[in-house]
Amino acid sequence: MTGATPPAAPRRKQPPIPTLVVDDDHQVAGIHTGFLLAHGAFEVVGAAHTGARALELADELRPRLVLLDIHLPDMTGIEVLRALRNRPGEPVDVIAITAARELETVRAAVAGGVLHYLVKPFNAAVLNERLDSYVAYRADLEDHAADGSASLDQGRIDQLLRTTAPGGAAVGSAATATVTTPKGLSAPTLDAVMRDLRSQGRGTSASDVADRLGMARVSARRYLEFLVSRGQARIVPQYGSAGRPEKFYVWTDGAPRG
Repeated sequence: MTGATPPAAPRRKQPPIPTLVVDDDHQVAGIHTGFLLAHGAFEVVGAAHTGARALELADELRPRLVLLDIHLPDMTGIEVLRALRNRPGEPVDVIAITAARELETVRAAVAGGVLHYLVKPFNAAVLNERLDSYVAYRADLEDHAADGSASLDQGRIDQLLRTTAPGGAAVGSAATATVTTPKGLSAPTLDAVMRDLRSQGRGTSASDVADRLGMARVSARRYLEFLVSRGQARIVPQYGSAGRPEKFYVWTDGAPRG
């Protein structure tokens, strides 16, 4: 039959992604290792409990992915991230998994190019969602490389940025690069609020966002209301012990309006 669209070629099965786990707590590092192995798409090539050891293993083992804690005994995870970025050779991908919620830490991690910033504690489903999106991102990279073209058009770039996010929505600076923020709102802070809201599956209050990111509650509310106005969040009333409702904000995964 002429004019018929040929079926898409099946995606090639990828080898396990070599991954380095970095956490100062040996037990937590073991739990993260278990999550990775249970997922099936990852090979844990090493575990480090200090920043210096993480950099040594990164040079020795050349992982594709690092799960990076921010609170380390000898240096911060942000310093490890910057050192990784200054290494010669192929860049390594980083997912931050940490209890650090300060705004400046989140902003530094985003500026350093982390693909996800996951705040402890979380459940297995939340981590698996991030891991799934990372596997899709790596598969897209391999598909683009197999095409034999050294350059990407805008559509392919947008596709790569979408596949780093849970649900296929763009993350990081790419998510806010085309957003015109109102006066008094900054794109980096909006990005941090969006990341935080995405990580709270059942919703969160402005007070809790403010506490996690180290910002004023009134400021957090302004950013959340902006996301509501764009259709990227919705409000769900929650009733406390006094019976008075409190606004909870829930990420919608919807395309932004306006």
